Amino acid sequence: MASCIVVDDDPDVINLFCDMLSIIEMNVLATANDGRHAVTMYKIHQPDIVFTDLNMPRYDGLYAIEKIKDINADAKIIVVTGDSNAYQYPFLNSLDVQVIRKPFVIQTIKKAITDCLTGNSEPASFDIKYRFKGETKSYSCTVNYEQYKNFKALPIVEKCEIIKKNKKQFDKYAHEMRKAINMAIRNDTSHIRRLSEIA
Repeated sequence: MASCIVVDDDPDVINLFCDMLSIIEMNVLATANDGRHAVTMYKIHQPDIVFTDLNMPRYDGLYAIEKIKDINADAKIIVVTGDSNAYQYPFLNSLDVQVIRKPFVIQTIKKAITDCLTGNSEPASFDIKYRFKGETKSYSCTVNYEQYKNFKALPIVEKCEIIKKNKKQFDKYAHEMRKAINMAIRNDTSHIRRLSEIA
């Protein structure tokens, strides 16, 4: 039996969703009412899937997704939202995060769970746009989530954001990007500039 946590700021939605999950024999380990609480529950329970709303006060679902992916880049996450624009979020598309629209039906939930648990386990690649501190030029390159997480933490990077999904294979490129990030940690941006395009 697969396990999950459910994240929503509306207790009625949590109760209804948990009832549906019990019908399809999902083991609900915990619930949370905002993104920060979701991250805490994820650390404690390590579920197979996280179901999260997007729009919540204080810490939203995007916060939860990013922090959980920082803990485990392979974490399986399904967004359950009434936000009709959720399908257009580059962040969700780039990480292959599934989206279920409210009001939800049990068949949709079952399909999302199946797709999530049997999906491709290779890291998704996507394009990012970034700027080095003290520069006005922006650059772009292709990374996986682990590289994105390390890249945006570099002290020489001022702004870093996901701009679009890229389906191409990039195994050879990934090695070069790891090397470039390691050099950038030592404030050597020469290799990362060669791998990047001016955006």
